[in-house]
Amino acid sequence: MIVTSDGVLEQCRPPNISWDRYMEHCELAVNVPDLHSDEYSTDDEQLANEERRDNKRPKRIMRTNSVIKIREKKWRSTRVCKVY
Repeated sequence: MIVTSDGVLEQCRPPNISWDRYMEHCELAVNVPDLHSDEYSTDDEQLANEERRDNKRPKRIMRTNSVIKIREKKWRSTRVCKVY
């Protein structure tokens, strides 16, 4: 589901594509699983303890054992890699 009233969508739309075509592309990107990073969630105490030890655990989840891991994909853009 895409919230079409989000201003970020308008800011990111290329000038040479219609709004309807852009929405079609956005929906396709959301619904094609091959475009998304593989990730998994677990309540693994050992992984959580490793994150705590390495100071990689956010404070808001410090007391839980919830862990989300994202696997790298070779096709990931350099722009996304900088954010990640």
